[in-house]
Amino acid sequence: MKTDLYQQVERLTRKWWFYLLAFLVPAILPPFASTGLGYWRELNSFIWHVSDEVYNKKLTYQASMPIMHLFVLLLIVALLVLGKRFGRAFSLLVALNYAYIAFIQTSVVTEKYGLVLISELFAWYLIVFLLWLWEAWAPKNDYTWDKSQRKPYWAIPLALLAFWDPDQTWQLHLRYFIVSYSPTAFCMMTPIYLTVLLFIYPKVNLLLLRVQGFVGILISVITLVIAFMKEPSGGVYWTLLHVPLILISLYSFILGIRTKITTQNQ
Repeated sequence: MKTDLYQQVERLTRKWWFYLLAFLVPAILPPFASTGLGYWRELNSFIWHVSDEVYNKKLTYQASMPIMHLFVLLLIVALLVLGKRFGRAFSLLVALNYAYIAFIQTSVVTEKYGLVLISELFAWYLIVFLLWLWEAWAPKNDYTWDKSQRKPYWAIPLALLAFWDPDQTWQLHLRYFIVSYSPTAFCMMTPIYLTVLLFIYPKVNLLLLRVQGFVGILISVITLVIAFMKEPSGGVYWTLLHVPLILISLYSFILGIRTKITTQNQ
């Protein structure tokens, strides 16, 4: 039954209208605010205020960033060493990482608007979280590291850039490998986890590869639009910082769409 459901959903994700709906439905969801919908009268001010509050919320987790960087490193090392024996645990821990990211990036409590939930981001993050959770429950990925297949080594430096994440404009300090906020950012963790999936292709969960790649494209576009609107002078730097998300997400999505389900995925 689990396999049948996977095949049905996998076929669904080959349809162009699936991605149109995946974009439109969350995009039309209004933000939730516990004080009500009064923010619509000052929507522009509301958006920038919430954006600033989410950023300030992220800063409160600064002390835990070295631990979170270590968590991500150990996750990758354990997968490299243990392979498919660590597959379920890896998927579950990645799902938990996305839950952590969603908590930090999509919700915030403000004095003016109370509890705010950024509904569209939450919906897209929830999709990715559920797909990794599904992968932990019914694995399709095969982490046997087949050396006979061509590997996307070009993605490794991009993944390292995402892990580094020097998010202060043009401050390229190596200390950000330890203290940056990349473990709290969808934009930075997604290139890393997609790179892992690309290295096990074609024995990969195509549903996960396609949809996460698509969501990555959406988030990169939205993030860069906001960056250029809020701080045009820093927009170029933010574009460079998001090159890993843009390129790896686009490549993953196209590769996933062009590949049909194989016997390894069934």
